[in-house]
Amino acid sequence: MRLLVDIGNTQIKYVLQRENTAQLFSDVTYRDYHEFTEELACNVFSNVGSVIVANVQGNEILTKIESWASQQNIKFLQVHSQKQAFGISSSYQQPTRLGVDRWLALVAAHQLYPNQNVLIIDAGTATTVDLIAADGEHRGGWIMPGVQTMFDSLLNNTRKIIAEPIKTVSVSFGVNSSECLNYGVWAMTIGSVKEAIVQANELLILDKVIVTGGNGEQIANFIPDSCELIPELLFHGLSCFQAS
Repeated sequence: MRLLVDIGNTQIKYVLQRENTAQLFSDVTYRDYHEFTEELACNVFSNVGSVIVANVQGNEILTKIESWASQQNIKFLQVHSQKQAFGISSSYQQPTRLGVDRWLALVAAHQLYPNQNVLIIDAGTATTVDLIAADGEHRGGWIMPGVQTMFDSLLNNTRKIIAEPIKTVSVSFGVNSSECLNYGVWAMTIGSVKEAIVQANELLILDKVIVTGGNGEQIANFIPDSCELIPELLFHGLSCFQAS
């Protein structure tokens, strides 16, 4: 069994995968950093033979995972962005500067939809947009603040906006500060996604729009006729790598 781990900005996600298969064995599990290290200490992953990690956070939790793998005699691999791999070529002049989460999304999209023009929307702490052409060429993208990041930033940088988070996802006009701020950041996000689709179609004719990330489902609800929701997209990318 393989353990595929995504160390994100605010939490850890992981799935299990049987060796020598392209299929993910388990659904995506979400943990905070403390919960995950507790699982390592309690030997929850006793049946794991290798661990493949993507990390966009920091070295502390990564070091703990690597140390655990070494103690358990488990193969370990940290994946990094590359200039070329799996039929994909990065648009970045310094390929390692492309976030590994974005790189893995490109890998996954090209594996799942070969020979298709695909736009990827990854909506989490940041909302990222990446376009990959049918021939595997990365055609660039955007990095934007995520919904919660925009909400928190405006509150932290103003004195007279007093607002609370609202669970309702809407782009309607609000009638109080909480509604105006919550709906406003969703309107900015949805509007940006729709503009990204327009921009992508001006470069090439899209075959597929993939949405992933913590806010992916909400975004997909606003563009249901033009996208596919794949919450586990990054793990399809991680599954292409092998620890030795």
